[in-house]
Formats: sequence, structure tokens, C-alpha cells
Amino acid sequence: MTCKIWFIIFFLYCHSFCQEYLWPVQGEKALTAVFGEERPGRYHTGIDIRTFGEIGYKLIAVDDGYISRIRTSSKGYGKTLYLKLNDGNTVVYAHLDHFTSELDNLVNALHEYYGKYTIDHKIETKDYSVKKGDVLGYSGDTGGVSGPHLHFEIRDKNEQPINPFNTSLNISDHIHPVANSLAIIPLNENSFVDGLSEQKVYPLKKLDDNVYVIDDTISVYGSIGLAIETIDKITGQFFNFGIYSINLLLNAEFIYSMQYDLINWENASKIYTERSYSLYRQGHGKFYHLFTHHENQGLPFINNKSRSGYTFNNSGLHDAIINIQDYAGNKIEVRAFFSSDTIPEFEYTTNFLNNSCIVTFNESQKFEPQFFLCGKYANDKAIPSEYYDMGNNTFVIENIIPPLCVLQISGKNENGISSRPTFHIKSADLINPIEGELTILQYEHGLFIKFSEKEFSGLDPFLVMEKEGINYSYDLNRNRRNTFTTELLNPQELVNVKEINIHYEKNLQAEIFNFDLSGGVVFPDSPFQIELLNGMLRIKGNTETFYDTTFIWAEPLKVSLPKEGKIITEPFFLKPDLIPFNREIQMDILLDPLQISDHLGIYSYNPKKSDWTYLSSELYSDSLFIRTSISSGEIFAVIEEINPPELSEFTPYLDGTYYSSDLEHLSFSVHDTFAGIEGETDVILKLDGKPVIFEYNSYQKKVRYPLKYNLTKGTHTLYVQASDKVGNMSFVEGKFFIK
Repeated sequence: MTCKIWFIIFFLYCHSFCQEYLWPVQGEKALTAVFGEERPGRYHTGIDIRTFGEIGYKLIAVDDGYISRIRTSSKGYGKTLYLKLNDGNTVVYAHLDHFTSELDNLVNALHEYYGKYTIDHKIETKDYSVKKGDVLGYSGDTGGVSGPHLHFEIRDKNEQPINPFNTSLNISDHIHPVANSLAIIPLNENSFVDGLSEQKVYPLKKLDDNVYVIDDTISVYGSIGLAIETIDKITGQFFNFGIYSINLLLNAEFIYSMQYDLINWENASKIYTERSYSLYRQGHGKFYHLFTHHENQGLPFINNKSRSGYTFNNSGLHDAIINIQDYAGNKIEVRAFFSSDTIPEFEYTTNFLNNSCIVTFNESQKFEPQFFLCGKYANDKAIPSEYYDMGNNTFVIENIIPPLCVLQISGKNENGISSRPTFHIKSADLINPIEGELTILQYEHGLFIKFSEKEFSGLDPFLVMEKEGINYSYDLNRNRRNTFTTELLNPQELVNVKEINIHYEKNLQAEIFNFDLSGGVVFPDSPFQIELLNGMLRIKGNTETFYDTTFIWAEPLKVSLPKEGKIITEPFFLKPDLIPFNREIQMDILLDPLQISDHLGIYSYNPKKSDWTYLSSELYSDSLFIRTSISSGEIFAVIEEINPPELSEFTPYLDGTYYSSDLEHLSFSVHDTFAGIEGETDVILKLDGKPVIFEYNSYQKKVRYPLKYNLTKGTHTLYVQASDKVGNMSFVEGKFFIK
């Protein structure tokens, strides 16, 4: 009898806690995104289920429960339904096209009750109970989407998002993750990678489906962090996906571990402590940090014993093993070797003769010479060159002819560590004059000033900064064929710097490049207000806007003109752009009194897409400044736009005649291709002189109002008004007839 009782208890326990969820969409198991992926400034907190560009897929209750909350909006999650399950979890269905008829009636009543379309209504009672497998609504494209899909979340009893694939939900996958590259990041001013203080990215070599390596041993010293660029591929799916877990061992010692099981809402702003913001902004891809950063050990998916990097100060080889796993348990391993020994330096002489070069090393130690030929331009690839070993450490390289007229020389010691390369060109191929570009690169551990030659010169420049009338000279290191950088600088070294110049020693120290600097230093524990560009720009921020002492500056520049609108203020690049902002910065731009109008806005420019995006702006009537808030360093300008939104595709047609039973809704399209429409608050729809509460689909650019009753016979009036974000307005007024 006792055994039977325990069996019944065990059965009930399993039934309550081991019950399987149904797949939330009645259709193919297809994904476009998984839990924990990076989104701008936040984490992706669910899975995105593909609906193949269509709307109307049935959405299924994954288990028994009741509707606890309903939201509708033209932004964010759009039409959203929250299902509280009997096991205590809450599942979220977002971007719906519509709900069931019963729920649609409830939503229509709530719109009337609140007097607006955007609502967030919690249902305290269990009046809307559902059974596992019930239809809850239909997939759509409402809210902030780039196309139709279902965003699906599971939240725990504390309303925190958990990984749906840690439940009974799953998708078939037999493909291993893919690792593309490994970044080595110096974490302070006393840390070096291949003898330099700048972070460096190394491509990974695939040995088989399970193992990736870096070919060479990497020279490192000091406090170093690693970051990995890796993606997952899923069987039968056509997208790149995020990773489930990563572990790092160094010299068989635990360094770091993360696993995306849970994400807390309050931790969303810390995403760029766990992902590399600078590597992404520099175009290297999306990297996962393999070290804790800015006290992010509290993130629920990071092992709290993880370390803030590794200190390399002992000679010898160090072995790093990175284990990467996807949600289906498919794994890969990445291996890399490091050495803390001093980076080798080899002395050699070069002697160019016609199209050949004789290179003689002054070395008694064992080494392997490395020769490459390349062009004068930065994007020209270096090609391994054949050479003749003449004995006595003398080598001959031939066929040094344009475009492969630059010879790259380095050596590898018996530990597999390469020296820093040097670059050589015969004097007949030197260029004059020298052209280039100067930039400031600021990372969280400091900044560099970089000069990039348009064409390889073969000459050595130096840098001069003018502070309060005094010139200070700085050496430049050639860290690549066409680029030179200073040593790592503290941001405070740029205080009071007004001008930066580049000189070449063999050019009679003539100044060949001039850079006017307009900036100021911000400390993390102090609020700030700084004027830039001779007072044209004011920026203001609170404490902890940045984690570290930071230099903020602005550079005027030329960019593509907008397809619509007129640029009012000269575009400028506000930097730093490689460091994430913890808090928004208030930015004010001074206007010419003669150019002030009612249709101005501050826009940011995307160089990759060559387009402008409006930022919420406010023009103050008692001053000549226009204001916005920004959360990253970008290119900005004030633009005037006077084109109103376009209204089209009306249902019913104006002056048209309809049977009452044939007209189920009112609809029309609203297009504004530049400033854009904010949402339903920028549109007015009146039927027979009375405002109605309608839906604005921001993806389709369409307004729709379902008629709640059959219209009476006779004449009816329709009034539509739409305003864009800078106040341009258009309206349509007319009649239609019901017979």
C-alpha cells in the first residue's frame, strides 16, 4: 500500500513538473534568433520563430494556464499576450497580427476604456483560462520588427526571462558551432600583445568540425583578456545564431565560464561589459569577452568564480583551451598558445639591386626568416615570397616589382614567436608628397593617436601636440605597413591640446598633416558640461556616464548629403565611438538665427548605409540651441526637412459607394521616408467628425480601424491627418456613401 502511495506521489510530481510544452506556433519549427543574442544595448530575451514572411500562423498555448496580461502598441512588442502557466512560468507571445475573437473584443473594449491604442493591461483574475493546445491568436508583424515573426519568451516565477530551450522545447540540430577569430586585449597600460598595447584579432584555422587553432604562438605580457568571435548554425536553418555556453581554461586553470540560462532585466545595460563594443564598432564582428569586466560577475549567466583576465609574467608557453557549446549540445574546441618571453628582435640589412633585395641577418641564434611581398596600399594583401638561402644568414628575394614593390621582413624564433615585421621599399619607388589621415582611437584602458598613410612611404614620421603654446613631440611606431601609432596615452594627456601635427624626419621635419582638436576630459565620478567646436556644440552628462576617465571630442567632416532635406549645421563626428556609454548624454547644437524653422531635427548618419536617422529633438524658443539625447558616439547634423507624409491606398475610396456589409474596416497607408512617423499619436482619423481609436502598423506603414458596427445608409465623412517627427503635416478629407 505504501509503495502505491509513493508511486502516486511520484506520478503527480512528474505530471506537474515534467510535462512537455507544445511548440508555440502551428507550423514548421524554424528560427531566426535564439536566447541571449546581442541586440543594440540589450540582450535578446527569447527566441524568434520564423513565419517565412507571412502573417496569420496559429499561436498555440504551450500548456494549461490563463491570460494574465495584454499589450498593444505600434512600437516594441506590438500586440502581445502573456499566458500564466499552472507551473508558475509566464510565456509571452509578441508581434501578433490579432488575437482570438474573444480576446479581440476584450482589447477593443480596453482601447475605449483607456481612450488610446497603446495599452498595457494586467488581468488579475483567471477569467480567461486556456487549455494546452488552444489557439491564442495569430502571428504578425506589429511593433518594432524588421519582418513578420513570433517573438516567444518564457519567464520564471520572478518574471525574469529564462532560456526556452532549457524546457522541453527543442529543435533538431546536429551542426557544430563555428569559431572565426580570437581577439587578444591588453587590459591596462602595462600590457602588450606582440609588443604593442593595442588589441589584436587573429583568424582561427579549422582543423576539423570540432577543433580550431591559431597557427602561431602569440607574444603577450601583463594583464590580458581574450574575446572570441563565434556563431552557431542550426540544421535546416538559414541564419547565424548565438552560442549557449563558453568556458576558458588557461594552463589547465579555470579562467571564465558563461551559460545563457537566465537574464535579468536590470542587467540589460551591462551587455557591453560581456560583449566587445570596440571590436564590433571597428568592423571585426561580434565578440564574447572571456573575462569579467566592470564587476559584471553578478550577471546570472556568468560563473561568479570567473576572473578579470589573466596576468602573463612567467616565461614559457601557455596553453588556452576554449570550449564552445550550442543549445543542442554540439561542441567545438579552440586552442591557442601564448608566450610571455620577450618578443624577438632580429637585426638585418637590406640592399636593393634592380628588382631584387639581399637581406643579411646578424644572428647566431636559430631562426626562420619570413618574407612577404605586398603593394603600397593598406588593403593590399601580403603574399609569401620565395627566397634563395645563400648561406651565412644571407637571403635573396626576387621579383620585387610594382604593384608588389614593398618587402615585409620578420623572423620566427625556435619557440615559434615572430618578431614585429619591418617594411622596405627601394628609393626609386618612394612617393612624394605624402598623404594620410590622423585618427584618435580610445579604448577603455587608454587611447592611441594613429596616422595612416594613403600609400606606403618607407619613411618614419613623428607626432607633435601643441599645448598652451608649447610643442610636445611623440614617437610613432609602425604597427602595420601603412599605419603608425603612439604608445598608449592617458586621456588626460590631451587636456588643453588644440592641435596635432605629423612630421617626417627625412622631409626637413616639414609638417605634412594638421589636426585641430576640440575636446575635454570626463571623469567617471563627476558630472560634466563641455563646449566643443568653438561653442557650436554643448554636451552634458551625469556621473558614471563612462566607466573610466574618458576624452570626448568632436571632428567636423564631409559626408553624403541626405536624399531629402537640407543640412543646416556642418556634420561632425562626436567621439569616442569605441567606448559604450553607460548613460545618455545631452547634446545641444547651436543654430544660425537665420536658419531656424519649425521643421528642424538632429539626425545621425550611418556611413555603411549612407543614410540619416532622425533623433528625438527639441528646439528651445528662448535660445538658439536644438537638443537631443545620445547613447553612443556617432556622426550628427541638424537637417531641415519640409516634405509632408504621403497618404494613400484608402479603404473606402473617397467618393466611393459601398454596401454596408462589404465594408468591414477603414484603412490607409502613411509613408514618410525621412524623418518618419512616431506612432499612432502622429495620426488622426475621424469618422463622421468623431475621432476613432485605430491601429498603426509601423512595419507595414498602415493605419487600420475595424468597424464595430455596420454603417448606416447615406453619406459619411472621413478626415485623416498625419504629421512626421519634425512637424510636416498632410491631411485628406472626403466623403463616401453607403447604399
